[in-house]
Amino acid sequence: MFCQTEVLDGYYMGICAIVTVAMQVSFFIIAAYYKFDKVTDFAGGTNFMLLALLTLVLGGTYYPRQVLVSVSVLVWGARLSGYLLYRIIVTGKDERFDD
Repeated sequence: MFCQTEVLDGYYMGICAIVTVAMQVSFFIIAAYYKFDKVTDFAGGTNFMLLALLTLVLGGTYYPRQVLVSVSVLVWGARLSGYLLYRIIVTGKDERFDD
C-alpha cells in the first residue's frame, strides 16, 4: 500500500501556491534590497524544480511515469534557470526591468 499525504487539498494546489508565493516574495525582497535583478528569472526556473520535487515526494507514489515527468521537469528547470542566470551575469543587466 502507498501512503499518500494530503496537504490542504488532494492535488497539492494549495501548498504549491503557498510555496510559490513565499519563494517569489523572498526573491523579490532580495532583489529589491540589493537593487539588482539578477535573480528574478532564476527564481522562476528553480520554482518549477522545487514544485516538481515537492509534489512527487508528497504524493508518495513513484510510478515510472511520475518519476520520468518529475525528472524531466527538474532537468528542464535546471537548464532554464542556469541559462537565464548565465545570460544575466554575462550581459550585466536585464533591459526589461529598466523602466
